[in-house]
Amino acid sequence: MDPLSQVVGLLRPRELSWRMISAREPWAIGFPAVAAVVFGQMIEGGCTLERGDVRVTLHPGDFMIMAYPPEWVMRSGPEVKPLGLKALFADPKALQGVDPAAPAARFLAGHFMFAEPNADQIAGLLSPIVHIRAADIVAQRLGRLLGLLDEEATSDRPGRSLVLDRLLEVVLVESLRHRADQLEGMRPGLLAGLADLRISRALRALHKEPSRDWTVARLAEEAGMSRAGFAARFAEIVGVSPIGYLSAWRMTLAKAVLMSGRRPMIEVAKLAGYGSVSAFSTAFSRITGLSPTAYGQRSAD
Repeated sequence: MDPLSQVVGLLRPRELSWRMISAREPWAIGFPAVAAVVFGQMIEGGCTLERGDVRVTLHPGDFMIMAYPPEWVMRSGPEVKPLGLKALFADPKALQGVDPAAPAARFLAGHFMFAEPNADQIAGLLSPIVHIRAADIVAQRLGRLLGLLDEEATSDRPGRSLVLDRLLEVVLVESLRHRADQLEGMRPGLLAGLADLRISRALRALHKEPSRDWTVARLAEEAGMSRAGFAARFAEIVGVSPIGYLSAWRMTLAKAVLMSGRRPMIEVAKLAGYGSVSAFSTAFSRITGLSPTAYGQRSAD
C-alpha cells in the first residue's frame, strides 16, 4: 500500500453532512471557522470565495475543498452583507430575493470530521484551498462521486455506512492527489515528498516497513543519494527531518493500534520503534499527554 493510501486508510470519519444551497443575486453567506474538512461544488451560477486575503472565483462544475478553515465567505458581489450560515439554515428561503428573474446560484456544500489519530494530518496534507476547475477531469470524477454520496445518504440500503465511508475516502484521495505530481509551488509535506522521485523512494520504503531499524544512511541508500544530501533534501521538501517524520508516523500507527485494542502493548511498542514498553510509554505520554493505556481507554469510551 502506498503512503497516501495508508494515511487516508487510517482516517475515521465520524461525521458527514452536506446540503444543497440556493440563492438569487445579490447574496453572500458567512461561514464560521470549523475544525473539519469542508467541500463544495458549484452546480449553477457562480460566486467568489473569500478566505482572508485569498479570493477564488467558482464557476459551474468547479469543486473546492478546505481543511480546518477560519471564517470565510461566499458571495455574488462585493457590496453584499453576508448572511450567517445558522440564519440561512433557519430560513432556507432567506436568499431567494424578490426578483425571480435575478441570476440564480446553486451549490452543494458539506463537511466531514475525523476522530483521532489522523485528524490533524489532513490539514497538513491539504493546501489552504484546493480549487479544481470544471474543465479538469478530476472535477468531473468528483461530481460523480458527490452524486453517489447523495444517493447513499438519502437511502436506507444495507451497507449504507460502509459505502459512505469508502466514497468519502475516494473523495479525499481525488482531492489530495490533484496535481500531486507537480512539485513546484507545493507546500512541504508528504504529497511534496511523493512528488520527488528520489525522496518518494525513501518514503515508500519507510511506510512499507515502519518498524525496521531505519537510519538516515539507510534511507539515503533507498533514495540513491548521499547521506547529507538526502537529509537536506528531505527536510526541505517534507518539512521535517527523516527521523522526525519516521517517529511521527510510528506514533500515528501506534495510536491507531491502541484505538483497536487488539494487540499486546509490547507489539505496539515495537511498531513504534521502541524496544521496551516503558520507553514507549514515556515517549507516548510526552507527545500525547496520556499513557498508552489511558489513550486506548479514552478512544474506546
